[in-house]
Amino acid sequence: MKDMPWRKRWRWVFLALSFLALGWTAALLWQAWPGLQVHLPQLRKRWLWASLGCMLLSGYLGFESFRIIVLRLKPALYGRLHLAHLYFFAQSMKHLPGRVWGVAYQSMVGGDASPAEWIGANVLYMFFSTGFAIWVATLLLACMHGLLSGAAVALAGLAIYAFGWNPRPLGALLDLLRTFPWRAIDRLCDAVQPMLAANRVFKLQLLLLFALSWLCYLSAWAALGTAWPGLDADDGILLCAYYTIAWAVGYLSVVTPSGLGVRELVFTLLAQRFPADAIAAMAVFGRAGLLIVDVVFAILFAPFRGEKRA
Repeated sequence: MKDMPWRKRWRWVFLALSFLALGWTAALLWQAWPGLQVHLPQLRKRWLWASLGCMLLSGYLGFESFRIIVLRLKPALYGRLHLAHLYFFAQSMKHLPGRVWGVAYQSMVGGDASPAEWIGANVLYMFFSTGFAIWVATLLLACMHGLLSGAAVALAGLAIYAFGWNPRPLGALLDLLRTFPWRAIDRLCDAVQPMLAANRVFKLQLLLLFALSWLCYLSAWAALGTAWPGLDADDGILLCAYYTIAWAVGYLSVVTPSGLGVRELVFTLLAQRFPADAIAAMAVFGRAGLLIVDVVFAILFAPFRGEKRA
């Protein structure tokens, strides 16, 4: 309880920064409105629908990545449909009221796993998601300087992924965390302990699922670029790199639901070489696409709240 004043002070700082980010986003939309009025009627709607289709496929593959992580921690405990319900409902809640509430929902409804195990699964998924996001964004930006640079980043990412599974440093990290005098940390370490014994099949499956998910996501942004007047597929992929960096920053920001405002601010700063109306449209379409994916699948899997075993 002694650290509550510190938490309250920082909470208000974070809230102030979030409102500033939202204000920046609103100012961007206001500045871009004349261009949006011109270009929105010229939008190539077929490509927009194609983008949404790719995002849906990417979102489902993201769930499959989460599923094998959960089954690694709790083998054969949850059926695919029930786990999809838990995942997409939690994903929807990250938009509003926030990510923490989504994990709480998983813990409440998926009661066969402990809260620490649900937190562990989500922390692992967040870690891998952020790592792959940074890798993909770096790879795309490196490819702008030539295929050799792109190949070097791709190989470096694969090497980091392979080395990162070494059980010795991972075990040492868990032992270090256990030295903290908090029982919650011990429970979290116990929950993720099975990952140390992951076999090659699991590692390859996880790599393949994340790679396919990001390939679909890149395709979605290429289609977005093609859909917007004045842009093309290459522009869409470059904007995807910028948005992915912004997504990672917003994802790590726990002070607003789904990084609201933070993501748009970072994206705007990175994409300044593009017209203001294109930046505004891509920021809106990028967030709306992710929201639509989560809501569509949450509705689709809503009937499977009670099915717990395969």
